[in-house]
Amino acid sequence: MKSLFYLSLVAAGMFAVHANGQSLYTLAGPVGLEESLPLKWFFNLAGGYDDNVNASNYNKQESAFISTDIGCSLANYDAVTQYSFSAKLGGIFYLKDLDGGTNEALSNSTLSAKLSHSFDQTLRYNGSVSFAWQPEPNYSNGIANARRDGDYIYVYVSSSVSKAWTSRYSTTLGANFSMIDYQEDSAKTDNRDYVGMNFTNRYKWTERLAVSLGWTGSYCNREYGNNEFSNFVMAGAEYAVSENTSATLRVGPQFKYVENYGTKTYPSAEFGLNHRLSDRFMLGTFVRYSNEAVNTYIPYNGASYYSNETWRFGVHSTLKLTHRVSLNCGVNLIASDYTRPSSISNSDTSNLTFNATAGIKLLLTNALALTAQYSYTNGSYSGYNYPMPSYNRNVFSFGVNYSF
Repeated sequence: MKSLFYLSLVAAGMFAVHANGQSLYTLAGPVGLEESLPLKWFFNLAGGYDDNVNASNYNKQESAFISTDIGCSLANYDAVTQYSFSAKLGGIFYLKDLDGGTNEALSNSTLSAKLSHSFDQTLRYNGSVSFAWQPEPNYSNGIANARRDGDYIYVYVSSSVSKAWTSRYSTTLGANFSMIDYQEDSAKTDNRDYVGMNFTNRYKWTERLAVSLGWTGSYCNREYGNNEFSNFVMAGAEYAVSENTSATLRVGPQFKYVENYGTKTYPSAEFGLNHRLSDRFMLGTFVRYSNEAVNTYIPYNGASYYSNETWRFGVHSTLKLTHRVSLNCGVNLIASDYTRPSSISNSDTSNLTFNATAGIKLLLTNALALTAQYSYTNGSYSGYNYPMPSYNRNVFSFGVNYSF
């Protein structure tokens, strides 16, 4: 049974290809088998306090808020064609008139769908669609690296085909599109979209170990500033550490072309680890280093930074203490160094953003639960980010969840 598990684990990791906009928690292969879920509906209602609401105004302002949403989820992993779906329609309503252009009512809605079909034992298709209209930055998908910039619309679409040529060797060809459109006027200078392709060769070296060599091309079209095109050539290893743990490491050069500047070569690396101990404890973590296209435009003089070397670290965990009490926590750390400005009037600058979350869920019945959540964000920004050189934010919320 162990041999079969290791084989299935490595095979699952072999078909995972990372792209701009995809969650970095998918870098490592999944642990265990996905479970089918019947259609489930849920409703959430919460109240809370935010001590630094403003996205565009540097004046710190606090406000109480009410948030609510309704949604559903469904998953089927027991057929040749497998799929999962989840959707949430909701909003956040602040109970105070806010300064600047920050809206008092914001959408907090998401949608995610995945489809996988096996044509035979050697050929498989995977596709996914994600949509979000929400105010809080999602640091795990590589789209944001700084403070909250107001509500935004985010889209991610991907398709890939995997072919196993032998029992050990397989290839994957994929394409993807992602975009982010900020709704706050002050943040629209970072609106951008990505179009990407990837091709990966993988070889199953042992029961636990697979090695890979792949290429990823990503074109970034910015609404403001210089468009970019990056080519990554990555060598990787995927390892089933145990029955409960999988890990992935990829390293290689990034060849980055920036309009009106030319091509430079930078190092890139990414690491992911997933651990799952039954349904009681789950842990996911990632580390990525690359040269990004995030926040490279300088609004006040129309210049740009041609280089943005960024480290991203994330960890998220859930722990079920009893059959009624569960905990969750997470940490994100993003460090960006901006160099090579297009204007001599600008100097190099850096961003450092830290975000931590913690929460608890208490089941009163099989359908009704109480929730409490806390989020802390600290940012240290310099250079063109003035007038927001530093940033601290605390958000508390208490709510009720009903599902059936």
